[in-house]
Amino acid sequence: MAEYQALYRKYRPQTFDEVVGQSHVTTTLSREVADGHVAHAYLFAGPRGTGKTTTARILAKTLNCENRLADGSPDNDCDSCLAITEGSSFDVLELDAASHNSVDDIREMRVSVTTVASTGTGRRVFILDEAHMLSKAAGNALLKTLEEPPEHVHFVLATTEPYKLLDTVRSRTQRFDFHSVSIESLTAHLARISDIEGYKTEPAALIAVARHATGSVRDSLSLLEQVAALGDSTVDLNGVNRALGLADQEAYSALTAAIADQDAQAGLELVARLAGEGVDLRRFVAESVGFLRGVFLAHYAPNLAEVADEPEEVLEHWRKAAVRLPAGDVLRGVDLLGEALIKLREGREERLMLELAMIKLTRPETSTDAEAMLSRMDRLERKINSLSSAPLADRKPTFTDPAPQPAERAAVDPEPAPSPALDPTDTEVEDQLVAAAAPLVGEPESAPKANDVTIDMFRSVWPQLFGGLRDLLGARRWALFRETEPLDVRGSTLIVGVRHGFHLKSLEADPAAASIVATRAGDLLGGAVEVVFAPADGSVTIAGDENDVRSNRREDPEQEPERVPDQNQMDEASDDLTDPFKLIEDELGGTVVDESDGGG
Repeated sequence: MAEYQALYRKYRPQTFDEVVGQSHVTTTLSREVADGHVAHAYLFAGPRGTGKTTTARILAKTLNCENRLADGSPDNDCDSCLAITEGSSFDVLELDAASHNSVDDIREMRVSVTTVASTGTGRRVFILDEAHMLSKAAGNALLKTLEEPPEHVHFVLATTEPYKLLDTVRSRTQRFDFHSVSIESLTAHLARISDIEGYKTEPAALIAVARHATGSVRDSLSLLEQVAALGDSTVDLNGVNRALGLADQEAYSALTAAIADQDAQAGLELVARLAGEGVDLRRFVAESVGFLRGVFLAHYAPNLAEVADEPEEVLEHWRKAAVRLPAGDVLRGVDLLGEALIKLREGREERLMLELAMIKLTRPETSTDAEAMLSRMDRLERKINSLSSAPLADRKPTFTDPAPQPAERAAVDPEPAPSPALDPTDTEVEDQLVAAAAPLVGEPESAPKANDVTIDMFRSVWPQLFGGLRDLLGARRWALFRETEPLDVRGSTLIVGVRHGFHLKSLEADPAAASIVATRAGDLLGGAVEVVFAPADGSVTIAGDENDVRSNRREDPEQEPERVPDQNQMDEASDDLTDPFKLIEDELGGTVVDESDGGG
């Protein structure tokens, strides 16, 4: 009975034409051999499993072939070719630099270099694998021999990390870069070998194997063999997922929906399903990062097929996800899942790390980073824009009923139930913010407005309003809003003065900024208001009113105007002016509960 060989050994290429996906290398080498212009030293650099050592052996076989073909290919039938194929040739020496990296090892090789070939016209070929593992001293010891070897000697240095080689070593070689093999080429190669082996295959399964081989021919054949053994010579998509612990495509669709809908429950259910099916959660996180990368490319690369080596069905999946996920959420997802992957590689509990990442992905308010805040504001802007384009009859009411004061609460509910913990899935705050911004986009006139608002009332709430807007506006808008002050009030319209013309133009061109300020001001004044930005020392016309708006206008000339605090002072005192507990109640719809034990 013949000894079993792994597929990658059984189907190792024996000629230049059989090397998969490296024609730019093999064509050049065969032409150099045919023309007699073979270099004394080569450097083969590239990812693992792409044919570096195999090509070096074919080159050695070609140089020693007794019946070489006209195109520079070996005949694979002469004694020399057979000996090299079997690994018994004295003229081809393969050394592993990982274990032969000392100066003494290089000295022994230099002695061997002076030995003549087994035949008068033969060539000696030294193949140094993992050449980047040579020590600095060993590399220096190799230099002279590498630069001026005997005429019958050739060196081939193979490495996955050429930048670790000494510059002096690299400069004495002719370099060829091996590329990761494309999915299309790998799939065709796998299909050809599957036919020879008699495997029953599905095209989608072969594509999945090729994708997860990441450009390595050797890895793709190992995966194919593993899946075929599991499926009793049947290679289907289910078998690939089982063998490799992969999630199916539906899992990534569910991930997209959970992020887009801000559905934490759906995200956690997805994690539970994957764990129950035996999916490798660490690999799922890594694959999710790759998936979101594809979605990001779909946002910004119209020529997606040219920048991504993926089948068309994968590209279409990315495009559909890009329609649902804004680019900001995609980038935030890449960051969060990337951080989770690092923690998993450190040995953290896989399911817990994935669940935490899923919560942060689907509920940005649970995260305190700036990206989470920007994601929430971006989502708010999109909802406001959708209101502006929807028919009036389809829009939500502008404002919810004001929350009852403590005395009113006692009358309505004399025995209130214990306050629940803040629910991260509650979307009431976001919906109220959107609804409160609706007057700016044409909300029905039946919405309750703030009545009897005066300039004194506006100025009295200004410090708290100003101090509470820093996080809501974001860095860019806050830089513009810092140069403002309360100017005047017309009915339920608050006029905010802007000191600089550029800042004024920027704020006027950004309806969301006015919406956010109006929402916060309405909360403080007890009803819906509108906000208009105007020059701090100029004028503005509102609804047919032709009067100029001037700051610090007084009815009584003898009355000293109430000065608004300097903005820098408010920046410094904003934390004192804003009650953090009230902010929690207002923004998150919850109640602050003191759980201290009284110091006992």
